[in-house]
Amino acid sequence: MPTHYLSIDVGSTSVTALIIDIESKTVVDSSTVANNAETTSANDKKRGRSEWDLDRMTELAVDNAAKLIWRTKTDPAAIGITGQQQGLQLLDDDLKTVGSFISWQDQRSKDLIPGENRTYLDAMGELGGAVTEENGLPAFENTGCPVVTGYTAPNLYWLKANNELPTNIPNLHATTAPEFVVSRLTGTRPLTDPTDAVSWGVYDLTKMDWNYDLIKSLGLNKEIFSNQADSCTPAGKLTPAMAAKLGARLGIPVSVASGDHQCSFAGTVADYENTVAINIGTGGQASVYVENPTPRGWLELRPYIQSGYLLAGVGVVGGRTFRTLRDFFNNTSRAIAGYELDPDVLYEKLVELAAEVPAGAEGVVFDPLFTGSRSNPLAKAAVREITPGTFTPGHMARALFEAMAAQLAESYREAAKLGAGERSKLVGSGNGLKLNAVLRESLETELGMPLELGNNNEEAAIGAALCAAVADGSFKSIAAASSSFAG
Repeated sequence: MPTHYLSIDVGSTSVTALIIDIESKTVVDSSTVANNAETTSANDKKRGRSEWDLDRMTELAVDNAAKLIWRTKTDPAAIGITGQQQGLQLLDDDLKTVGSFISWQDQRSKDLIPGENRTYLDAMGELGGAVTEENGLPAFENTGCPVVTGYTAPNLYWLKANNELPTNIPNLHATTAPEFVVSRLTGTRPLTDPTDAVSWGVYDLTKMDWNYDLIKSLGLNKEIFSNQADSCTPAGKLTPAMAAKLGARLGIPVSVASGDHQCSFAGTVADYENTVAINIGTGGQASVYVENPTPRGWLELRPYIQSGYLLAGVGVVGGRTFRTLRDFFNNTSRAIAGYELDPDVLYEKLVELAAEVPAGAEGVVFDPLFTGSRSNPLAKAAVREITPGTFTPGHMARALFEAMAAQLAESYREAAKLGAGERSKLVGSGNGLKLNAVLRESLETELGMPLELGNNNEEAAIGAALCAAVADGSFKSIAAASSSFAG
């Protein structure tokens, strides 16, 4: 029976390859390289653009995975893929890229339409009959989320509205980064599973299918949208060329890609029904699993792998929130002393200083919403109740960590209030949490539960590897795989 499974996680900051052994229930090894495939010009960055070379990104991913296979001398039985769930890459009929990959960080759909006092998102909402939520964002019926920048459909709409969507290319179609990598490994047209489809912004959770009436109302061609497939099923077999590059066996199955949020849950949580999962990487999520659709309030309802849903507070606070505070002190050092500090050392020092401050930060209050939130997109950050004695880096850091914990806890409380029910276990993942003892302590205080950290790093990659193990029949379901590996 095969026991080794390879996964690739295509992230915006880095690309990771990982191999698990399902018999020993261990991570054999992993390898991470910086994602240096960004092509955005300096001027375009100022305009909120984020464009990448997805062929280059895939080359990085394959080379990194090949080195890991060679180093571990393993023989993967199947390959799983995950990564950034939003974004847009156009392909022609020969699967060649058309234009750049527009990543989830791209803000162009928030641009004002020339000559009008509304954004492209506003225009989309009006055309598709969206309801404007309390947070001011448009939300289409039964999509599980508001329409936000970086999602695939808004990027398509922007290109269409600006006459940048090619009309002379036969069988033009769209994909996201994880599906593109699967396509390159198998030589097949990209497939999208429900966990990624929801992040296009026009997926109907009641039908578990594209909302073609909505797509038509937006003036988009339904042929552009990916063919769909079930999670944890083979998208195809590894091609001879890719097998040679990877040093893997020819023809092993490559699983349909699944979203990194859902894969992180699968790689961390053994008991779906009783756990609230907190993940803090660049972003942050507080998630609970529900078997059936439930009202979502200001949260997001995302299809889970194979069945069920994750009801989650997404992107309110995360690693980038802490990074903003770190950058403030680094900018201060550069402006006053003429030099910057090592960013990693500064992270560690701020956590150390925060640990020296009593819980409650001696009254200092930090509103951490630097870029707003789903419930209040216009919110701004603030620091209040400072005295001469508490105007210190340690107090600011402590107050920020406690505020981040409060925001994540509020997401869980909202989920429970909406019908998800309370949970008895708290599981954490992500380096933003594992490297921050004060944040962990603050979460335990807020939620009144001890926090259990996952045994491994790269949880999303672990989840993707488990998807591959389900796809080739080693497990009957992703829930069984999670229970076995993470339990």
